[in-house]
Amino acid sequence: MSKRITLLAAALAALAFAAFPTVASAGTPEIHCPNGALECNVSITGGHSEWTKTGGFASVTCTSTTGSGTLKTTTGTISLLYHGCKDSVFGGACTTSGLTSGTVETTALTFHTTYLTAGKTVPGILLTPNAVTGVIAHFSCIDGNHTVTGNGLMGRIESGCTSPVSPLNVVFEQSQAGHPLHKQITGTGTIFDLADGGATTAMKSTESITAAGGGNFTVTCV
Repeated sequence: MSKRITLLAAALAALAFAAFPTVASAGTPEIHCPNGALECNVSITGGHSEWTKTGGFASVTCTSTTGSGTLKTTTGTISLLYHGCKDSVFGGACTTSGLTSGTVETTALTFHTTYLTAGKTVPGILLTPNAVTGVIAHFSCIDGNHTVTGNGLMGRIESGCTSPVSPLNVVFEQSQAGHPLHKQITGTGTIFDLADGGATTAMKSTESITAAGGGNFTVTCV
């Protein structure tokens, strides 16, 4: 009798566990290149973007984004060009030295895939500054020179754990001026943000990533 009760209890426990909804495990989101490639070159495009700062400082708005990089499942590198950039107060162009007026260029940035919420169901990426200089971008506006630094910027993968997808849209959001909406891996631990001239800085934009050779990405939440 005791053995039968034990077996019955185990069976009921198994059924109860199976009834819970499936959630992502504690791993890292994976973005697989088209056609099973282990690594692929990517291109990036985007529309309107805005860099905002705390303290009531002027923001920088840009009309479009282009860029390129590489992707290898959970990591990669990208470089971005923001076009039509100007400050929000004087309307003057913001420009990285040596480039066409109104063009701001990032350094070579590394990214890693990550989860943005405690439930590990919202995949995203963490962009980190150039590994050598620690800088995101240098540029100048009518109010002077700007250097964007910090420890990282987090963006949400718009499609979530949905596959196949192309382009892969990454959304950078703000809770308020100068404050990113997502700033901690799984919502806990180290706070990731950027700074410019002593003010906290955040980005508001959507960047679309496509594989250079075409095809769909596969996003896997593991």
